Amino acid sequence: MIINLALLAVLVVVAVAAFRGGLLQGMVAYFNVLLAASFATAWYETLATSLEHSLAPYTYFLDVISLWLLFIVVLVVLAGVTFLLFRTRITKVRFLPPVELGGRILLALMTGWVFVELMAVSIHTAPLRKDIVPMPPNESMLFGLKPDRCWLWWVRGSSRNGPFAVTTAPFDSAGDFLERHQKRREVISQAETIVQPKF
Repeated sequence: MIINLALLAVLVVVAVAAFRGGLLQGMVAYFNVLLAASFATAWYETLATSLEHSLAPYTYFLDVISLWLLFIVVLVVLAGVTFLLFRTRITKVRFLPPVELGGRILLALMTGWVFVELMAVSIHTAPLRKDIVPMPPNESMLFGLKPDRCWLWWVRGSSRNGPFAVTTAPFDSAGDFLERHQKRREVISQAETIVQPKF
């Protein structure tokens, strides 16, 4: 229940923040968030693996840290580039009031939903106990809306097809993301500490 309420709160906060700009600003923000979240999800495991050699005691933290680090870096870069490209043009475009309002509401909800999907997947990667994270078939996140599984479906497909696909190394090629992380949480639940000793 706590995770569901947290995700709902994040959805509302991000949607309200995205709504505050104009329609075109909202469109740019949505695509920035979508691209940054997709890239971060598809490549965080590669970054975590490379960091594991030097940060071995913190192995259980590296997935979630890598995911959010990539997301933030890519989002900042995209936001900077789009700001430089559109800072003067984007404010000059005007829409009819009903189109402006409806578009802003829709894009705000879409942006909030993508952010919630990313957050839901990152919860699976975090070093939590097995009983904290809702798992199918008995439970699902956000009151049955399943943002984690929706996002996994999206990233699996976009890493296999599309202009940025890497067909030689698609994301979650075995389709066992949820099961792998559930098993890891079972190990964490039995461990005395999640900071691993150095050998």
